[in-house]
Amino acid sequence: MERRIKRSSDDTVYDYNNKKKTKLLITTIKSCFENLANEIFYEIFEYLDYNDIYHGFFYLNNRFQNLLINLNIPFQINLSTISKLHFDLYNKNIFQPNKHRINILHLSNPFIIELIFSPPRLICDFIHIEKLIFEHINSKYLDKILKHLIHLPKLHTLILSPIDYILNPTIIFIQIFRLKKLKYCKLTYRIKDNKNVLPIDFDQYEQSSIEYLIINSPFRYESFQKLFIYLPKLRYLSINYLLGSNHSQIDFYPIELKDLKYVSFNLHSIHFHQFEELIKKFFHHIKVLRISTFNDSSYSHAKQWEELISSSMPNLQIFDMNNSYTSAMLRFLYLCLSGHFRSKFWKEKQWFFDHQYDCHESSNNGIFYLTNPYR
Repeated sequence: MERRIKRSSDDTVYDYNNKKKTKLLITTIKSCFENLANEIFYEIFEYLDYNDIYHGFFYLNNRFQNLLINLNIPFQINLSTISKLHFDLYNKNIFQPNKHRINILHLSNPFIIELIFSPPRLICDFIHIEKLIFEHINSKYLDKILKHLIHLPKLHTLILSPIDYILNPTIIFIQIFRLKKLKYCKLTYRIKDNKNVLPIDFDQYEQSSIEYLIINSPFRYESFQKLFIYLPKLRYLSINYLLGSNHSQIDFYPIELKDLKYVSFNLHSIHFHQFEELIKKFFHHIKVLRISTFNDSSYSHAKQWEELISSSMPNLQIFDMNNSYTSAMLRFLYLCLSGHFRSKFWKEKQWFFDHQYDCHESSNNGIFYLTNPYR
C-alpha cells in the first residue's frame, strides 16, 4: 500500500514538473520569437500569402498590428475562401489601407467583388496590380470593371470566369485587347447555346500584347483570321471548344506567327480539311500540337497526317492526338486503320498509337490516342 501511494505521489510530482517545463519551453520560444528583428519577419512574409499573414499575426499584439499596417512589401491577396464576417474586418484593417501595394489579387465571391469595387472605377486605385483573378463574377459587373482595367499600368496577367451566361463575348475581347501590358489571358465563360455561337467581331480591336491565350469556352473557326492579326506576339494558344464554320470552306490568307509554339484544340464539327487549312496558313512554326476530336473519322488516316506534318509543321516535337467515339462503325474503322500509324514515319518520331474500347456488348465507346506524344 505504501509503495502504491508513493508511486502515485511520484507520478503527480513528475506530471507537475513536466507541465512546468513545457510551459517554460513555450514561454521561452514565444519570447525568442517575439524578440526577432522586424527585418526577419519581413523576409518571412515575402513567402506567405498576405491573407495568411493577417490571420496568423495581426491579432497577436500591438507590435505585429503596427508591423503589418506599415508593411512595405507587395501584397498577394487571395480572398477565395474568406467569409463575409472576416472580410469586413480584413477590409477595414488591411485591404483598403494597402490597396496601392497589392500586386496579385484573387477574388471568387461575387458579393465581395461588388463590395470592393463599388463603384467599379475604384479598381483604378489598385495601381500596382500585376495579376488579377476574378472567379464567379457577375457578367454585367464584369463588363463595368473591364472598362477601367486600362488604367492599371502593370497588369500583365488576367484570369476571368463569370458565374452566369455571357450574351456577347465580343465585348469582353474588345476590353481585354485594349490592355497594352497584358501577356497572359485565360477566359472561361458559358454561352446558352454552344452550337449557335456567333463569331467574335474583331473589327474594333487594337493589336494586343498577349502572348498566352487560353479560351475555355466556345470559339468559332472563322474567327481565327482576325484573331491572329491582332495577336502578333502570340506564343501559346489553347481553346477547349473550337467550333466548325457554318460555311463549307473559308479561304484564310497566311499569317506568319513566328513566336507561336504551342497549340491545343478540342475540336467540334471541324473536318480534317478545315483543320489542315489552319495548320498551313498559321501554324508553320509550332513545336507542340494537342488535339481532341469526337466521332470524327476524318482524323484517322495516317498518310494525311504524315504529309501535313512533313510539309507544314517541320519543327513539331510533341504531337498529342485523342480521338473518342461512340459508334460501332468508328470502332471498326479504327481497328482497320490503326496499323497505318506504325509506318517508318511514326517509328522514327517515336510516336505510337493505341486503341481502347469498351468490351460491353451494349457499348460502342472507344478511344484512339497517342501513347507517347514526346519525340
